[in-house]
Amino acid sequence: MMRSWLLTLVPLLVLLTPLRGGASSLEDVFKQSNNAFWNGEYAAALEGYQKLEKLGIHNAVLCYNMGTAYARLGKLGPAVHQYERALRLDPGQDDTRHNLSVIREYIARRASEAGRDADLSPAAGPWRAVLDRFSSGGAALGFLILHLALFLVLAIRRFVFAEMPRLSLGVLAGVLCILTVAMFSVAVGKWHQDKYHQEAVVVADGPVDAMEGPSSEVKRFSVEEGSRIRIMEQTATWTRLMDSEGRDGWVPAESLGII
Repeated sequence: MMRSWLLTLVPLLVLLTPLRGGASSLEDVFKQSNNAFWNGEYAAALEGYQKLEKLGIHNAVLCYNMGTAYARLGKLGPAVHQYERALRLDPGQDDTRHNLSVIREYIARRASEAGRDADLSPAAGPWRAVLDRFSSGGAALGFLILHLALFLVLAIRRFVFAEMPRLSLGVLAGVLCILTVAMFSVAVGKWHQDKYHQEAVVVADGPVDAMEGPSSEVKRFSVEEGSRIRIMEQTATWTRLMDSEGRDGWVPAESLGII
């Protein structure tokens, strides 16, 4: 399982900003954290990555590195959380998607051996599968590019009078129109998902009991470490979640990591 966890060393351009006090730059912290990882000092590497995160660095590469460090420390729930965050920022990370699948399969197998059923990720229909391949920014940018391309083709066609070129431009405009509408639908879908469909990952060590209500002692069901759930309601210390089977219950807010 560990063979595919290779730490990404893609440079972060924003890491060139100096830290307060001028002791070092964010780039130095990133490099030091990577060096600590390669030396097997995973806790030290994670501490450096978390420092960057607290300073406002939000990047898919950083989330991937944090997830890998958590995984090497055996903290699988937090590892899944960071990998999910990385995919939300950059859905095209195939290595992240693979690592996430490997960890979830391991958690599900471990739960099965303990006599528990584990469905860690809600079933994704075709539309959700499409949305998961795009980031919000990527969908918006794709729509903008296609819209501008359609406008350009229609503008050029207006000044072309030869029959065959006009026909070809008309066909191209039709294709671009379909793609533009499709990408607009994806962009709206991502906006709706981000605004009204908040999700989280169970980061607690081991299964978490979902209760009848906040501070209730009546257990309804359990959710496994690394499960992706939907957030339905929140208080200062408790969160009502919905699992992959449509069941809802309350868990301590600290047991979840928002994606």
